[in-house]
Amino acid sequence: MLKNFWWPLTFSVEVSRNPMRVTALQQEFVLYRLPDGRANVLSDLCVHRGGALSDGWTKDDCIVCPYHGWEFKPDGACVRIPANPPSMPVPRKARVDAYPTLERMQWVWAFLGDLPEAERPPMPALQEAGATAIFTGEFTWHAPYDRVIGHLSEPAVAALALDGEFADEPPKVAQASAEAGEWGARLRAQITPPDRIERSFLGLASRRRPAEACQAVVAFHMPCITLYRIGDDHMMMAHLPVNEALTVTRWMVAHRAGTTEGEIARQRMTASLERMRARVEGQPAPQNAIAQAFARLHDEAIARGWGIDAHLIQAEYANIKAVVIPSPARREVPELAAAWVMKEVPVKKALNQSSTTHEPGQTA
Repeated sequence: MLKNFWWPLTFSVEVSRNPMRVTALQQEFVLYRLPDGRANVLSDLCVHRGGALSDGWTKDDCIVCPYHGWEFKPDGACVRIPANPPSMPVPRKARVDAYPTLERMQWVWAFLGDLPEAERPPMPALQEAGATAIFTGEFTWHAPYDRVIGHLSEPAVAALALDGEFADEPPKVAQASAEAGEWGARLRAQITPPDRIERSFLGLASRRRPAEACQAVVAFHMPCITLYRIGDDHMMMAHLPVNEALTVTRWMVAHRAGTTEGEIARQRMTASLERMRARVEGQPAPQNAIAQAFARLHDEAIARGWGIDAHLIQAEYANIKAVVIPSPARREVPELAAAWVMKEVPVKKALNQSSTTHEPGQTA
């Protein structure tokens, strides 16, 4: 799992004035909307007693801890401690990490890391598909997210974006080619979907009709995005690691001329992913160009010091002290260097260095 990337945490429609908790990268985050409608993302750990801010409420542009009423501004600074007299200033250490937050293509993205803006890896270049129908959903895998990405980046998966009902058979893939990019890779192929199923008005009778071959594109963008285009239909998947063994895939399908009802489309997608479960959870990922690009970019991120050492967190920090992903303010505001109660997550060492892991700022 990697810090210092833009991570899509949830769909925009899920975020409201009421705080919600999202677990990602073995960390807890709280998402909520400010009075002007903007989404905001903070670490979900109150620095007072480690309470969950997501169990609290919003008050103007603050989020309030439910345990002792501490109020935190959008930048993570505490501005009110009810137990203190009004004349007593709030300590500088009373602050939580706040992460840059954007909304793109109906998703809430947070930059989970401490890099300054000019040094951050880019978000994927997303464009509106001109869709008349958009469907969303999510699916949980008991598998690490790199394996999920490897399986779901196969060209045949693009057929899941097609509108309509198809026979339960694998698509045929031909003329596949690949190209690598700075932050991902792209596969192109000719896909022949399974036969279409056409049903009568009441759905009591059906017949099969051969589907036409069409061009498909599958693209991957770090750290967890797979994009699909097949004919006029588009799909985006975000494979968010809850921890090293659990991944939540959120998907969005866009049809330019869709005729399928939303709930039926969601049921079909869920059924298709369920049929893939045994393979995704039980078999190594295919070594296609996208899986190879992910492995290369993952190793490069580790070499930059962006790899979160989940094993060390579990072995040495669990139930002892909390650690969090550092936010940009830790670098951008030098006078706050000593004002952070929560320690930073430990990071992995590069593969060509000692296998010993360490906390940021420590010498190996």
